[in-house]
Order: sequence, then C-alpha cells, then structure tokens
Amino acid sequence: MKRLFFLASLSLVLAACSGHTVHRVEVDLLSFVPEESRTGTLSLTQAEVRLPDDPAGQEIPVPGAEALEEGRVVVQVRLENTGAFPADLALEVRAGPQEDTDLYDGTGGDFQVKETSLSLNPGESGLLEVDVNLQPGDPLYDLVKTGAFRLGARVRVNRGDEVGYTLEKAEVVLRLRFFNLIPSP
Repeated sequence: MKRLFFLASLSLVLAACSGHTVHRVEVDLLSFVPEESRTGTLSLTQAEVRLPDDPAGQEIPVPGAEALEEGRVVVQVRLENTGAFPADLALEVRAGPQEDTDLYDGTGGDFQVKETSLSLNPGESGLLEVDVNLQPGDPLYDLVKTGAFRLGARVRVNRGDEVGYTLEKAEVVLRLRFFNLIPSP
C-alpha cells in the first residue's frame, strides 16, 4: 500500500514538473551564411549586402510552434569606416511567410522587423545591432507560430565611400512549452 501511494505521489510530482518544462530552440543563422560572405566592404558600387545573399532569406521551420511562449532575434554587424568621408549605415531585419520568395520587395506578406542606423566618421568603428523580443500580439510572434517562416537581414550604406563589415551574430532563440498543448479537463 505504501509503495502504491509512493508511486502515485511520484507520478503526480513528475506530471507537475513536466507541465513547467520549457524547451529552448536556438537557430544560429550565422551558420547559413558562408564564411567568405560574413565580412566584406560596402562602397558606392556595392551599397548593400544581404545576409544570407538569397532574397528569400533563410527558411526556419519550427516544429511545435503552436507551443511558442516567447522568443528573441539578435543580429549584430561590426562596421569600420575605412573611407575618406563620413558614412551613414543601416541594418534592417525582415521576415516573411515560408512561401515568400523576396523578403525585400514588400509583397507576399514580408515585413520589416526592425531597423537601426549608425553614422561613422573616417577611421571610426561601431556596432549595428537589432535585438527583438517576440511577445504575443507582435507580427513576428504570430508569423513564428505558423510553424515556418523566413528571416533575412541587410546592411546598407546610405552615405560614404568605403565601409568594412563583419557579421558577428545572427540568431533566433525560441521558448516553447509543449505541455501547454495538452487540453485542460
């Protein structure tokens, strides 16, 4: 009898613990960008670079996305103005549905997640960073919950003659609670 009581108590404790288990899914987008494309130079002739280079961005499937609680997208680009004139730069992160073939054309459901800018004098270095938290009700949160989406970033020089760039970080971190999928009685 004691053994039965112990096993029943243990199963209740384990069930309660599993209901609080949160699964963390990390996608290192940097791994989808070839190493030779992670650094380069922006100039008047090449005024922007897309990461990844494909206009469709990177497809990210999320099994169990309906259990999404929250998430975060971080993209960091180190810049150095190696030219002779001041430079104005921007980093834009865009997202779209799985079937979108061009995240940068404003059609097919794609949208700007966030954009940030920076000005650098000749010889100066700086960091452009987009750091977005996904919360219920945000367009990106709703898109991730569909189960598959596309993400891309681009760095643009709006003014200046030569700027070196290095993509330092690009990741998506999602927190999923799969036991929220079990209906309550």
